[in-house]
Amino acid sequence: MLSIKPISRTQRSAVEAAAYRSGEKLYDEREVKFFDFTRKKGIVHTEILLPENAPPEFSNRENLWNAAEHAEKRRDSRIAREVVLALPRELTLETSKALVKKFVSVCFIPLGMCADICIHEGLNKNTSHNETEHKKLLSHNPHAHIMLTDRPVGKEGFYGKKNPDWNSKQYLCQWRECWANLQNETFIRKGLAVRVSHESYIKRGIDRNPTKHLGPVLMALERRNINTKLGDENRAIEARNMEKQQLHLEREQKRRVERSR
Repeated sequence: MLSIKPISRTQRSAVEAAAYRSGEKLYDEREVKFFDFTRKKGIVHTEILLPENAPPEFSNRENLWNAAEHAEKRRDSRIAREVVLALPRELTLETSKALVKKFVSVCFIPLGMCADICIHEGLNKNTSHNETEHKKLLSHNPHAHIMLTDRPVGKEGFYGKKNPDWNSKQYLCQWRECWANLQNETFIRKGLAVRVSHESYIKRGIDRNPTKHLGPVLMALERRNINTKLGDENRAIEARNMEKQQLHLEREQKRRVERSR
């Protein structure tokens, strides 16, 4: 799964967003206040990747996002875009880190974006031992947040106009395809049979309904074993998909039996 959304001042400052995702305490120069999320748990890796021509001080998270804020003048400015990646449960943390870094290095850094990577384990540590194995697996949702700057960057900092192409459907499709290809390359290298695709079920001719994206708030409730309306809908969708799969397997088995007669 790959989703992209804007981060704008109408929601929160980029400094606050970066502090929350990294679990750090950062000072916001525009709002003249600290944002302290050092008590946040489940953050297993953070890292900043920069284009070659970016100022070296941008490797500091506080410097980077304060500079991005200062580059915008409008009260409703979009400061950054965020890419959220669902990470394969089959991979180790070190392999996932390398996979995310390669994706960022291939897709975003060459365009001139600065990337702030934060990987969350997404593990519900309150899961009780008497729950079903299926429920335990659902509670494990490793994922990566990648905050990307929205303006060209040079040795003196951010400059010029925003690139409208970065918002195009063409780039979105390219990024999703690249993410799927890099995952599959990793699966093959690790000898894993699992494969993923960036194409929809309909385009691939699969009779399966997609689940709906929960988002961080609903996902946090689900991890605390608090059922949500959207979570219930997803469970119902998964149940129907399992029924379809079972019917498909039964039909295939029946056809094999008839051919063998």
